[in-house]
Amino acid sequence: MHRRSAAALCAILGALALSACDRTEELVTPDVPTEPEDSIQRWSDPAVWPTGAVPEAGQAVTIPQGTSIVLDVSPPPLGGLRIEGELVADRRDLDLTADWILVSGLLRVGDDDTPFTDRLRITLTGPVDGDEAAVGMGNRLIGVLPGGALEIRAESRRAWTRLDGTVAPGASSITVTGEVDWRVGDRIVVAPSGFDPREAEDRMITAVSDRTVTLDRPLEHPHFGEVQTIAGRSVDQRAEVGLLSRTVTIRGLGVDDQGVVAAEEAGAGGHIMVLAGGQARLEGVELVHMGQSGRLARYPVHWHLLGEGDGQFLRNSAVWRTNNRCVTVHGTDHVEVADNVCYDHFGHGYFLEEGGETGNRLVNNLGVFGRRTDGAARLIPSDDRPATFWITNPDNHLEGNVAAGSQGFGFWYALPDRPLGPSAGEPDRPRRTPLGVFRDNVAHSNQRGGLHVDHGPREDGVIETTSYRPIRDPADNESEVVPAVFESLLAYKNRPRGVWLRGHAHRLTDAILADNQIGATFASSESFIEDALVIGETANDASRVDVYRGFEFYDGRVGARRVTFEGFSGAGSIPWSALGYNRKNAFSVHTGNVAEDLEFIDSRPVYIEDPQLDKDGDKGAVFLDALGTVSGTAGAWVVASTPFLETPGCSMRAEWNARICPGPYVRLILSASSAFAPLEVVRDDGASEEYVGIGNNPARTSKSLVANRRYRLETSADAPDLQVNLRDARPGEWLLVELPLSSAPSQIVRDYWAGHPMTAGSSRAQVESGDGSVYWYDAAQRRLHLKLVVRDDRDWAHFRLVP
Repeated sequence: MHRRSAAALCAILGALALSACDRTEELVTPDVPTEPEDSIQRWSDPAVWPTGAVPEAGQAVTIPQGTSIVLDVSPPPLGGLRIEGELVADRRDLDLTADWILVSGLLRVGDDDTPFTDRLRITLTGPVDGDEAAVGMGNRLIGVLPGGALEIRAESRRAWTRLDGTVAPGASSITVTGEVDWRVGDRIVVAPSGFDPREAEDRMITAVSDRTVTLDRPLEHPHFGEVQTIAGRSVDQRAEVGLLSRTVTIRGLGVDDQGVVAAEEAGAGGHIMVLAGGQARLEGVELVHMGQSGRLARYPVHWHLLGEGDGQFLRNSAVWRTNNRCVTVHGTDHVEVADNVCYDHFGHGYFLEEGGETGNRLVNNLGVFGRRTDGAARLIPSDDRPATFWITNPDNHLEGNVAAGSQGFGFWYALPDRPLGPSAGEPDRPRRTPLGVFRDNVAHSNQRGGLHVDHGPREDGVIETTSYRPIRDPADNESEVVPAVFESLLAYKNRPRGVWLRGHAHRLTDAILADNQIGATFASSESFIEDALVIGETANDASRVDVYRGFEFYDGRVGARRVTFEGFSGAGSIPWSALGYNRKNAFSVHTGNVAEDLEFIDSRPVYIEDPQLDKDGDKGAVFLDALGTVSGTAGAWVVASTPFLETPGCSMRAEWNARICPGPYVRLILSASSAFAPLEVVRDDGASEEYVGIGNNPARTSKSLVANRRYRLETSADAPDLQVNLRDARPGEWLLVELPLSSAPSQIVRDYWAGHPMTAGSSRAQVESGDGSVYWYDAAQRRLHLKLVVRDDRDWAHFRLVP
């Protein structure tokens, strides 16, 4: 929520507003009529202009306040156009070419009641590196200044639909779902169906017959077009088809009607910038060759630090072949972006910029083919993995959108800790803010992932690992947790994952994940996939990968509840499986990770790879089969195939490369101020395992252990300030731990905050028979003996050694 003061806004806008009015010596200004009834005039009338002639090529023109001019002819290319009064497009085909257009009055094309249905083409031509039309706004632009309004209401047409039937390479026509009002000469894009976003293809329409569209050139790639019924649910992977043409076009210099940009104008498109106090309401507009490569704030459509943007929108428009983003909402709330097509853009596409943007509605938009940027073209570091939808504050409404192929992510919740840049100082706390709406969105054919909730920007723009923990009052870190519910996502043909969530209290509900290399991985806690369908491979065989996995456990506690897995029966470099663990994991895992009420159709339920010696997380891979729908035994654990996790009650499942064990399992975490790993842990029956450290940090280790057993720890290093933490346990469970220590601690404190000192005992037997309040230091052997006991009101026990 923006609370920017009027004074602060004036400070930001003052230079811009003044500079927009400081070039009057260049302007040709029409006479202002003295009578209101005479105020509407026509551009073509020489009497309107003080020289008795209409403006000539290269001149800069102003329409003063109080004057309304009807654009009834196509003027010659202008040096610039300032609209302080009103300029209204006549109902006829028109071309308007200018170096720049600045609007502090009204530029209107069509209206609510009678949309503009003729042809209007606005071409922006100013030198990108020349004098700025207004300081801070650059050139080759339409700039909407305080008090100005850009109103374009062109005809609203079918923005996008889907294929009705698969098309093979070489096809010269397609059939689409539903009726379309597309025309001969229009340009369309067909989205990819496989893992490669570069398989999007744009073509011109040469004929339309009912729902069959004939193309000017055959398609080069397969495009899937079927709805499959799998496990009783409809799985819709029909490739999207978007309309790129509109009757009103705004474009940068150097692009033709087919979207081909002249080499000398590559990267140098036009841009639209709306300032605070200005308004933009755009519907039915085509924006092509817009945005300026490598230049901040030079985007095809850009609401810039408006604060409140209620009532403003971009609807039913196409933004394509852009040099820098598609739609940018920056420091602005409550803008509507709906029913648009964004195609072939560099960097992030639909872009909520700095973390202070809230209440914006992004509904039913299609994004196709986001490209990486390199070198000077890369505005922010994350543009090397562009997101079709880049969201920096969760308090926005995303519904019915499709991210159909990016060289980065589909939907990226890239949450900063606080708003950045000019929005710094706003009260928002994005990493704590409850999720607005994320519902009925689709992500496919993305090379870095479908839905990604992690890796937000720091103040310098560099991406860091982030944890999204939504709470009711983001200003109060102790406030109640409010689960973030990501509803009804369809994610397919994404690599490496359909979904990656990092944080706390996330829910992925009613999702369909299909044909992804990995369906979902949660680097999270108390986060679950629920009431979902996860599919290994469907009939959409546009492209394949080697390994398919449905859901991966990670640190946790995470899990799958009421999920059906189908089609995980293949074999690649490792066998496909419905469930598995995050591969090559060096980090701690929760032993309470849970599978609950799962169904497996033509699927291998589990496959857990052999632990790697330098990956401690691999060695701790266990999860609880709460209801027995995985193993057949309710309350059993499924564990990695390692002797250290095995007990006599375990049974081996060779096809899973895993064991089913009675448990229970707990987690033991050790940490100190200096390195003490590698650490060998030896169980009372002689089974042992070596640990190298959490994240390969030798000052911190984690291991999954069978509860109610004795363990001996061996290390060549001394850790006199060691902290010993038993987690993921149930009341009454315990561990006996023996560890080397060169001298007796001065004190051992139990519990995190209470700081209860323990009592020094006189024997190991006293420790073993005790309640966890007594320790014994064996001076002869230089070994410390502890009993970690979980009390009734918690699931942990913590001990801190004081040297």
